[in-house]
Formats: sequence, C-alpha cells, structure tokens
Amino acid sequence: MRIENYEILKCNQWCYQVYRVLPDDFDNSKAKYRQSPLDERFLKPLECFPNTLPAAIRRCIEFCERDGLDTLRFEETLAAVEKLHESMSKLADEMGAIKNARQ
Repeated sequence: MRIENYEILKCNQWCYQVYRVLPDDFDNSKAKYRQSPLDERFLKPLECFPNTLPAAIRRCIEFCERDGLDTLRFEETLAAVEKLHESMSKLADEMGAIKNARQ
C-alpha cells in the first residue's frame, strides 16, 4: 500500500514495514535498497511496526503531515481500515468463543 511518498509492506506475521519511496532517478548501484512490488522504485526502510495495518497507515499519515502534504483523503481510508480491522477482530473473538463452547 502506498501513501504519497511512503509504502507499507507486510514484513511477517507480526509486523508491517514502512518505507520511504525514493525518486525514480535514484542510483541504487550499491544494491542497498529493495524494490517496490508496485512499480519497482527503490524503498528506504524507516520503521517496522509490531502492530496493525491501521497503526502503520496512521504513521504514514504522520510522515506525510511532516512533509507538508494534504492527508485528508487518507484519514477517510484510515477510518475504513480501522472499522474493517475492528469487525475482523470481533469476528475472530466470536469464532474463538464458539470453539471453546464446543470443547
């Protein structure tokens, strides 16, 4: 997921990695940075979040605000993702309760 000059990628089952998207003409001759699966631009790692996707999106929004970019449209996306995350957590809790009741 890309938000302006930042990209979020799933690192592993526990965390999301936030990267800064480097300019198109960036020289990666030292092969220091990985490429984005979206458009093959190079990504500089910034932070790893042992948390949720909403937390990573919120952090990208903070970076964009520091850069002076308009983030209003991303706030709406964040609200939708938080709502989805909450409903999935509730569903997982309900499924766990049903499983425990059967045992």
